[in-house]
Amino acid sequence: MKNYILKAIVVLVLLFCPLSGCASGNGSSDAVARLDEEGYLYYMDYEKDYYSQEVMDAMRKIGYIDPGCSVFFTHNIDGEPITCRNYDYPHRVSKEDRTLTGLNIVLHCKPEGKYESIAVADAVWCDESNPLLQRGGPDLEGFDPGLLDILPYQCMDGINDKGLYVSIQRVDIKEGDQPSRFPAGSSMLLRHMLDDCANVDEAVRKTETGILLPEDWQDCHFMVSDAAGRCVVIESRNSEISVIPSDICTNFYLGSDDMEDYYRNGHLREEAVKMTAEDLTTDYHYGYGHGYHRFVSILSQLERYRDTEKEENYTIMPESAALVILRSVAQNPYTNASGISMTQYSAIYNNEKKTVEVWPFQNYSESFVFDVTGKRKD
Repeated sequence: MKNYILKAIVVLVLLFCPLSGCASGNGSSDAVARLDEEGYLYYMDYEKDYYSQEVMDAMRKIGYIDPGCSVFFTHNIDGEPITCRNYDYPHRVSKEDRTLTGLNIVLHCKPEGKYESIAVADAVWCDESNPLLQRGGPDLEGFDPGLLDILPYQCMDGINDKGLYVSIQRVDIKEGDQPSRFPAGSSMLLRHMLDDCANVDEAVRKTETGILLPEDWQDCHFMVSDAAGRCVVIESRNSEISVIPSDICTNFYLGSDDMEDYYRNGHLREEAVKMTAEDLTTDYHYGYGHGYHRFVSILSQLERYRDTEKEENYTIMPESAALVILRSVAQNPYTNASGISMTQYSAIYNNEKKTVEVWPFQNYSESFVFDVTGKRKD
């Protein structure tokens, strides 16, 4: 009976209280409201000035990201552009306790003079060593919302009030390539795009403003889409920026040929997928690199929904089908084709309606929908 009363309190608070500055009724901080029963997903209305020197200094001292991830762009059956995303990273409780955990926060931001946005952030990256930044942490006594001061720069994906969507996907630095100069440079650039850009063209130009140099963020690339139905991947490799039209992005460079090159019997060969080793034993190898198998899985399913009467890469499907595709490439302890990971959340953004629907920690029985103003939708 106690649990039913507790759930009822949570529901009433979420329905009748504005989420900003309102506790969830289960011990959460006044600034952070829990959404799911398990404590993997929360909501926060960020009201501080995250362009202040204090926040920027903290970001440069603590901030770090290392996202895996899969994302694709399509249209729902009403023809509205939607961008569909899995955010993958295997956070652990501690070095001693290897239990998978996570803490993701739906974050509403409305900075003065900039675009309003709704995004999903990985709060663990605010301070990976802090035990309060994991599942259920904001519900524990002593949780300080100040731990989340740099949260706007830990957003892994988001959309603004113009319908511009941006997400980050990791790329592996190859031998001989320049490493990133600033571990959280890509998440800072994502924030600048959401705050300042209305469409894909403006997001591309943002990479040329000098706020962050190409070498600052080249261990990640961006999927960028807008309300007009445009979608590109922006990536930096060895300080050179490429813009690639693509409706899919995972974790290998799209603007470079990274197929495995090698010589056999004096002839150069390129191999995308190797099924057997030299002795004919099974040896699955993804020549394109990290995420190639997820890329191909998404691509093969998108082909079922491709509209050949419209422009290249135009697909249309029910959002339920888009979720099936996301679930098919979700990462968990059993999907170790390229190392064990964990899908922290899945999300579908509607570029036209400026909304996000989030499924936390692979619990696909319940989702949470917010519009760009931070309002919870049914």
